Amino acid sequence: MSVDSTSTLSNPEFRGRIGVARTIITPPVGIYARLWGSAAHDVAEGVHRPCFATCLVFQDSSGGNELVLLALDACILAQEEVRRMSAAIRAGCGLAPEQLAIHPSHSHSVPSYVRKHADRPGGYLIAPYLDALPALCQGLIQNARSTATKATLSWNYGRCGLAYNRDFIDPANGREVCGLNLLAKADDTLLVGRVTDSTGKIKATIVNYACHPVSLGGANRLISPDYVGAMRETVEKHTTGAICVFFHGPSGDLTPRRSYEADVEAADQNGRELGYAALSALTSMFPTGQQLQYQGIEESGTALGVWRLIPKPSINTAISAQRMTTRLPLKEMPSRATIEAQLANATARYEIERLERTLGRRELAGEGTQGEFYLSVWRLGDAFLVLVPAEAYSQLQRDLRASHPDAAVAVLNLANGTFMYLPPRASYQRPDVYPVRVALYEAGSLEHISALAAGAIERLEADTR
Repeated sequence: MSVDSTSTLSNPEFRGRIGVARTIITPPVGIYARLWGSAAHDVAEGVHRPCFATCLVFQDSSGGNELVLLALDACILAQEEVRRMSAAIRAGCGLAPEQLAIHPSHSHSVPSYVRKHADRPGGYLIAPYLDALPALCQGLIQNARSTATKATLSWNYGRCGLAYNRDFIDPANGREVCGLNLLAKADDTLLVGRVTDSTGKIKATIVNYACHPVSLGGANRLISPDYVGAMRETVEKHTTGAICVFFHGPSGDLTPRRSYEADVEAADQNGRELGYAALSALTSMFPTGQQLQYQGIEESGTALGVWRLIPKPSINTAISAQRMTTRLPLKEMPSRATIEAQLANATARYEIERLERTLGRRELAGEGTQGEFYLSVWRLGDAFLVLVPAEAYSQLQRDLRASHPDAAVAVLNLANGTFMYLPPRASYQRPDVYPVRVALYEAGSLEHISALAAGAIERLEADTR
């Protein structure tokens, strides 16, 4: 909520046409699912909760200007896979590049879907699964379009204590590890969205939170959306079954309180915590199209300042998008030949996994000194969605929200592909921290992207068309 100079308290809102649709995309049991280097298994042996693909369609009042977001229960979608999917979906649905966002939930208990793993146990199932996604998503978009009706999207900030900083130093040996760092304050900001139709009925909810979906670790053998599954179930139970959509925030430095466990109850407990926090934020929202305004003094035992709900004079209908490309300096990396030689001599499974990932980063970076980076910013009335194709640290959302306090700002990690981690400049003082060690770009890159996104928000704010 924001307070303006006329003593009014309100929720940021957008009014237009909004549609939502969802379908199951759970991969088949038996698919190659080794994502953790510590895992002792190769294939998924069962399903904890179903995986979903959800589509949100945002349109202006005439339906002519449109933005389409696909939220998928997936870990990471590689650049080449996103390009293939996006091209097919856009061609089939008549969308420009800036109009489409493909956003994975980043659950680490869903296969990574790498086609070159076809020769591994269960790997033959990867390509057919990926090949089916574009047509499935096209159908999902058409379904969401068919449900698009006049609606209002309202936003509210809340708090959730699930996330902890994860850049921890092992006290026994001084090693940098990914674990709960109790000495660093984590960003606990939660942003929720509520879509209501013209009668005030909730049509969908959105939960934007930054926390790695790693409740389950290498010992888990089940396909799972991680904490996102129980979160959605909790919210939907208390919102008359309205579809709940998860926007994974910039969680490069954040992990849940219970992480890397084998028991799926850890994921469910984490999800319930986030779900109830989201419901708290939803409950505190004003009715659609209303704001709280100061009315003056009521004399009593003391002078009482009276605030009352009144209708807003108008609701913001602006909808627009900007897509930007920049170049960032690359960190020094070992050559492909060096990595391949190390891989040929590696025996430990975790070591092989690390080297394979290093080789993937080498291929993604190329051989130059700079790498391309793109991002998109969407405006939906009083709110802005920042679509970042990387695992940014939470500093990105803190900075953007601080510089735009009267707007709702949602940062979506790993949207439209991945260029690995974006740690803040200060983190590079600890080069052995995992996200810094595996980052493609030099220090200062997050700050550059933050300034680029802030500039886009300012330009979209200035455009009143």
